[in-house]
Amino acid sequence: MGMLVLILFILDQYSKYLIRFTFDLFQSRSIFYLLDFVYVPNYGVAFNILNNESLNLGFIFSLLVFFICLYLVWLIFVNQEKPNNTQLISLSLILAGGLGNLFDRVFLGYVVDFIAITFNPYVFNFADIYITIGIMLYLINYLFVKEKSS
Repeated sequence: MGMLVLILFILDQYSKYLIRFTFDLFQSRSIFYLLDFVYVPNYGVAFNILNNESLNLGFIFSLLVFFICLYLVWLIFVNQEKPNNTQLISLSLILAGGLGNLFDRVFLGYVVDFIAITFNPYVFNFADIYITIGIMLYLINYLFVKEKSS
């Protein structure tokens, strides 16, 4: 699972690097019919919620994400009760997304968002996608997959 987290983290960071160095702030380019790339600094949480630099929430969000990531590392790599494969994948997705956005907050002071779907008011990035898919996968597994009792 460590390799999955690393690959997803690198993909997230590389995509943000490309946006930061090929786009001006708030510059937008249409990729195809319903998809635009636009460089938006996000000082809030996922999908630009509470995106206001003056709120000074960056440290609080960073600390919260740091502790969540620590807990996920413990669940995936240290915990003696190993989660099932679906749970491991979902937790790895959440960890990769959390680390990607935490890295941005620590080194840039904001998260780089750039994916804009034209009918959706939110701008997001790969890390947000990982977290969303990871949470949905975890919930589906929790709600609908029965554990085999030994």
